[in-house]
Amino acid sequence: MIHNKDLIVLEKKGFVKTKIEKKYIKQLEIFRNRLKIRSKKILKNKKFNLEDFHKYQINDIKLNNFRLSLIEYIKSYKNLNNIVYASLKNIIDECVGPDVLVQKTSNLVIQKPNDINRSPFHKDAPVASNYEIVIWLPLVNCRKTMSMYIFDIKHHDKTKRFLKNVKSERKIINFCKKYGRLYNYKFGEALIFWTNNYHYIPVNGENNTRWSLNLRFKNLFTPYGTKNLLDYYKILRVSPLTQLLNKIDEI
Repeated sequence: MIHNKDLIVLEKKGFVKTKIEKKYIKQLEIFRNRLKIRSKKILKNKKFNLEDFHKYQINDIKLNNFRLSLIEYIKSYKNLNNIVYASLKNIIDECVGPDVLVQKTSNLVIQKPNDINRSPFHKDAPVASNYEIVIWLPLVNCRKTMSMYIFDIKHHDKTKRFLKNVKSERKIINFCKKYGRLYNYKFGEALIFWTNNYHYIPVNGENNTRWSLNLRFKNLFTPYGTKNLLDYYKILRVSPLTQLLNKIDEI
């Protein structure tokens, strides 16, 4: 359930950890179970669990093919974007307005324990729109380094200066521990953040594989960064006024 306090935190920090309503958790659980079934078929293993993925000896090429196959499955799961939107509708609408675009396909991230291949310390804007929010949705319970560091917007300039010269992984970790937040997440919780908030994915030092989705929402009429409407987004809903505009050829 989205409360006003979530919006207050988001406006202040640029991010908020929130809970999803139970009825939408059930719909996400159906999706997760189907993703698990799809994974079992690919791996030909009936006892497969998402958290145990690292126990299967899969090289980089097979891992990439496995992930791409699952992404194709996610593309075919037509209700997923709608489910994520509906589960967080109040806060998304408050942030981006009534004319809502959604990223066409959710990004799937699989991070095995001790896997050093991951996104660098970064923020999404200005490559992504400055008028966009990101939903990070864990598909398994994520504790400690299965999670990610998110930075309060008040530390934006400090983080930007730090990243200009830093090369040491140890210094990055120390900086993250001092200025970032590393929340634990249960399945059914989500992180919502602005594209200008820095975030950092630590090496997964836990005993389980992390599975997560990330999905972006923005307004139809706001600037796009380097990603355009036709290639990257689709229209999720439009306001009554926009529907009226579409009924005439010109104004």
